[in-house]
Amino acid sequence: MDSETWKADLNGCKGDRLKLREQVEDIRLKLVGLKETSIRKLFGKPDSEELLERSQKIYIYYISPGPKCTPAAENSAKKEALAVRMDALGTVREVNIFNE
Repeated sequence: MDSETWKADLNGCKGDRLKLREQVEDIRLKLVGLKETSIRKLFGKPDSEELLERSQKIYIYYISPGPKCTPAAENSAKKEALAVRMDALGTVREVNIFNE
């Protein structure tokens, strides 16, 4: 996967992440079991982060333009994102692509 292109497209605003969606889908299941540092090296800083109970967290990376992009992006019907769920030890437990 082209990690540099992914990291350069913050919040998916440029649309470059949409071109990488298929590659992300191909490696998605291979990410389970990796550590948080490996995820950050591959995808960069998350666009959004959710903290859950028992020190679990979810990193969210927008594939299609996210809510922090232009106002036109907020109105787009389909927002696609990659969600990486980690346990308290920083190990990836679940990786999903979802639509908001």
